[in-house]
Amino acid sequence: MLYFAYGANLLLRGMKRRCPKATPLSAGVLKGYRLEFRTYVTIVPEPSAQTFGALYELTPGCWRGLDDYEGSTYKKITVTVETSDGPREATAYIMHAGVRMPPSVAYYGDIARGYGDWKLDVKHLRSARLATLHAENSKPAKAAKAQVPPRGGAVGPR
Repeated sequence: MLYFAYGANLLLRGMKRRCPKATPLSAGVLKGYRLEFRTYVTIVPEPSAQTFGALYELTPGCWRGLDDYEGSTYKKITVTVETSDGPREATAYIMHAGVRMPPSVAYYGDIARGYGDWKLDVKHLRSARLATLHAENSKPAKAAKAQVPPRGGAVGPR
């Protein structure tokens, strides 16, 4: 079965550690989805978007390892990935809940190095991170809590 990686699993040495029997196949493009960071990266349906990533051939043992790695935060979906050899059906993991949050520097760095491993243009990854940072910075500031006097009505020491 084919697996479409678009995040940390693009990093060849990380994927080799998690799934030693995985076979890297080719880079590809998933149309109709965009990257979004929710601390970790996911893909979100958006008709005009595209996500760059890579295909791996996985063994059943690899799938078990990835299921453990991805945890209950992600679910599997079937996608069609455009490759230089034509469209290929694959499985991808997609986060089923969460809110936009920027990634850690280390996690983002792993994904960026994975883009390098597959010779993908990192501008798409940067755009996703900047969109997340912009969303974080555009949230209204939390109002300061009003000081509530203690029981008995007096404020301060008695």
